[in-house]
Amino acid sequence: MLVLLALLILMFTIAPSFGSGAGISGTIYWTDQYGNLHPFSWVQVSATSEDGAVTLTSSTVDGGYALFVGTGTYNVTASSEPAFISQSKTVVVPFGGVVAGVDFTLQPTGKPIPEYPASVVPVLLLLTMLVAAVMIRRSRAH
Repeated sequence: MLVLLALLILMFTIAPSFGSGAGISGTIYWTDQYGNLHPFSWVQVSATSEDGAVTLTSSTVDGGYALFVGTGTYNVTASSEPAFISQSKTVVVPFGGVVAGVDFTLQPTGKPIPEYPASVVPVLLLLTMLVAAVMIRRSRAH
């Protein structure tokens, strides 16, 4: 009987903040150059609470995401930098509630994503021209 009482006390005193079953969910989209919406996968989604705790996840192939958080106010951010502009929304999660439909539509920044640093590009171009010249010279020699 004493063990049962101790377990009951433990259950109610060490209830984690996530015990409320609260969460935030939504879908992330991106727009193409024609204004069409597409589900956006692998976008980083974070929820920052008022005390600075951060919960992270990524969107799935269909653009959906779910964050399991405690009750409180959160700043939810979706980002896929540097190609897209990040967006944030403030969300209030009630006890035991799931705030659904926290959707984002990310817009392209229009900035090209370089594969190499700008200082390396001229060297690569020169190297490519040198290899092409050697290959042309060898093909003419045979």
